[in-house]
Amino acid sequence: MKASELAELLGGDLEGNPDAPVRKPVPLEQAGEGDTALLLSPDFEKKIDPKKVGVLIAGQRPGKIEASALILVPDPRRAMIALLERYAPAEEIPPGVSELARVGEGTSVGDGSAIMPFSCIGKNVSIGRNTRIYPFTYVGDGASIGDDCILYPGVYIGTNCVVGNRVIVHSGARIGADGFGFFRIDGKYVKIPQIGRVVIEDDCEIGANATIDRATLGETRIGRGTKIDNLVQVGHNVTIGSDTVIAAQTGIAGSTEVGSGVMMGGQVGIADHLVIGDNVVIMAKSGITQSIPPGKVYSGYFARERGSFLKSQMLFYKLPEIWKRLKKLEEKLAGSENTKGEDQS
Repeated sequence: MKASELAELLGGDLEGNPDAPVRKPVPLEQAGEGDTALLLSPDFEKKIDPKKVGVLIAGQRPGKIEASALILVPDPRRAMIALLERYAPAEEIPPGVSELARVGEGTSVGDGSAIMPFSCIGKNVSIGRNTRIYPFTYVGDGASIGDDCILYPGVYIGTNCVVGNRVIVHSGARIGADGFGFFRIDGKYVKIPQIGRVVIEDDCEIGANATIDRATLGETRIGRGTKIDNLVQVGHNVTIGSDTVIAAQTGIAGSTEVGSGVMMGGQVGIADHLVIGDNVVIMAKSGITQSIPPGKVYSGYFARERGSFLKSQMLFYKLPEIWKRLKKLEEKLAGSENTKGEDQS
């Protein structure tokens, strides 16, 4: 591909050599002459030395990067997606059910779908069109998988759980394991049967080794377009709104409601039966023990509004100096009291 063809594909304006060859893109900090790279933001330029590259895609003219061909695009993020999609490896997987897969009675498999070796599909399962189920995946009885889904190796989808259209589930994810529910009776913990299900709406992505527990009663629901990172735990009866992103190692306890457009950093912990409003931002390692109104930014443990948290942190780091000053003041006051006592005597 030439730079002129890439500019047309991306809807960008070309400056420089229209015949410059386009190669597989590399990180900007590693790019050299002849390489293709992207500049997502002018801030990225601050991190690199001046250099020359072959083809550069950017939202505005760079300050210290020279390019044989510069393609200026309205939105570098969309351009990046379009470019990487062109170079993403495409697996050619023939449709159909492998002879080495096990499929239960009453299960339907849509046109173009592939059930690969050593997968186990239960009874009365519905699998949509153009869905790929990789080896060693288990889908329980009565479950439903939509169109254009990808279930990577070793995924578990429990009985009666629902996965919408265009959902990606990465290896090791467990959707529909029992919720962590027990009653303490006569000094022992007695298991509460978990008879609900998990519903994952369209266009979601579930990371590797994430776990989403089935509801005790009713359903645990993940809203449309929500993205869940690796090693996230979602407890039973949790509901998560649409277009929410949750980073790795976050844990959400049972029956909490998370709104739409929420952003959670890594290792966030959220207590049970809380309500997290729409468009809330929770910084990494925060511990949430109370409900949060819409649009707020929270951080810390116990978490509080970001501005208040930063002020308290500033004071915290000043405590040693404050302590020294307090001790000196106490000593001075004690000396003054002793002098006063001697004068009176």
